[in-house]
Amino acid sequence: MAKLSKESKQRLQQLFQCGQFVIRWGFIPTVLYLGFKRGADPGMPEPTLLSLLWG
Repeated sequence: MAKLSKESKQRLQQLFQCGQFVIRWGFIPTVLYLGFKRGADPGMPEPTLLSLLWG
């Protein structure tokens, strides 16, 4: 395994931290976006933001 300099290790740590942040804060909005984009199943009412808040 190649040895990494201290600067390289810090950059990798920062990259992983940014990746964790994106996954943690982006997962639920992405799922909601895809749900609204695809729409409801046949026979079901269309989802609205207000109906999600009352849920």
